[in-house]
Amino acid sequence: MSLTTNPIKILLVDDHQLFNDGLKSLLSTEQNLEIVGQVYESRNVLYEIQRLNPQLIFLDINLPEQNGIELSKIILKDFQNVKIIFLTMYADEQMLKEAKKLEVHGYILKNSSKKELLLGIETVMNGKQYFDAKIHKSAQDESNKDDLSKKFALTEREKEIIAYVKAGLDSYQIADKMSLSYLTIKTHRRNIHFKLGTTSTPELIRFANENSL
Repeated sequence: MSLTTNPIKILLVDDHQLFNDGLKSLLSTEQNLEIVGQVYESRNVLYEIQRLNPQLIFLDINLPEQNGIELSKIILKDFQNVKIIFLTMYADEQMLKEAKKLEVHGYILKNSSKKELLLGIETVMNGKQYFDAKIHKSAQDESNKDDLSKKFALTEREKEIIAYVKAGLDSYQIADKMSLSYLTIKTHRRNIHFKLGTTSTPELIRFANENSL
């Protein structure tokens, strides 16, 4: 990947040192990228931006004291030449919408490949925005799960019981977990089988796994 003659100066902001250090090791192998600093506490971010003058910041959202959302508002206002890519574990569309509303330059999930990180950097440094496509897939999966629950008229309690059955718990254990009687759980399980058209526990588990219930 070649974007400019001089290496792109990158600042890494993440309070988990192991992840922060791993990201540095991952990106430092690229000749056109220079990791100019690492920040582990939000209170040091603005000072380090002034001191190191990075062109791009990989910013975690979930930071103690002052989160990445609040920090990005300040950075975008006070350091208008700095690009921001949220690097986060949050795969929900609501957080992505918030990022777009703030007009940050990118949003990438922490389970992404190096290839995707480099693509994100290249896209952002070329003046465009980069948003992880996996977020839409995750949201779509949740939407599909909700649609199936509605289709089969499953209640929240029934969905919870299905989750326990998939985890290998029997009716007595589920009753204990949910603070309900054994007979109540048996009734719920009978209703679940009726709604899904299953007749045995293995069949229920197979159906639930195949339909992401």
